[in-house]
Amino acid sequence: MKTKFSWRAFISFGLTWGILVILVSGVILYVAPPGRYAHWVNWELAGLSKEGWQAVHTLFSLAFIVLSVFHLFSVNWKSFVSYLKSKSTKGFNKKKELIFSIVVVLVFFFGTVFSIPPFQTVMDLSETATNSWEKTEERAPVPHAELLTLTELAQQLDLDSVDAITRKLDTHKIAYNDIHTQSLQQIAGANNSTPLEIYEIIVKQPGNAGQGMGVGRKTLDDFSKELNKSTDELMQILEKNNIAAKPTETLRAIGENNDVTPRDIYKLLSE
Repeated sequence: MKTKFSWRAFISFGLTWGILVILVSGVILYVAPPGRYAHWVNWELAGLSKEGWQAVHTLFSLAFIVLSVFHLFSVNWKSFVSYLKSKSTKGFNKKKELIFSIVVVLVFFFGTVFSIPPFQTVMDLSETATNSWEKTEERAPVPHAELLTLTELAQQLDLDSVDAITRKLDTHKIAYNDIHTQSLQQIAGANNSTPLEIYEIIVKQPGNAGQGMGVGRKTLDDFSKELNKSTDELMQILEKNNIAAKPTETLRAIGENNDVTPRDIYKLLSE
């Protein structure tokens, strides 16, 4: 005899698998690298990108909610209604537990909203974990550089001319369609590569040629040697232009902190 399909068992199994997937994806997203780095190096874990894990977490959370509601109002509807009726007539006999649960929820909510320890500490640990993925040598020259076209990349970072960039890509057999509309990320995807690898091809020059190459990664100390100026002189130039900086900071970091492009800072220093 065929066993009758049990919706109660189906929902129970579904809730079990759902909570496991939500738990795993939640932990992964808690420690996953920031988007700027994940996109720059095409970060993946178990074959899924950060957006992939976000989609898994979101959809399984929604499925878990649907199954929970169905479990409550369909499978256990009679028990639930009976419970409400009995409590409405006799009154709640667990008032302390009810009040305590409300207090706990409010503490968690406002503690999170107003960034109060230990709730903020949990988020700080996540920030530390996510930033630990990013290596200095693998940082993008500017935030979300993967979204720049070849034309924009050359202009913002004071790199070679677009023609010189395309010649380099042609030499390395990197396919591209339109230098004005196709982003670095799209070019990388079309060539089974990463924006970082494409960028390294673009900025790579033979020998010591091109002082302006990869300016975003150089520090003020580096430029003091290249420009035959003291670090103090460079610091004074930046101070006159209301740009806060430290000698050991890269032009990329200085630019991010002052909302200025590395190219503009380089021009100020080399004048």
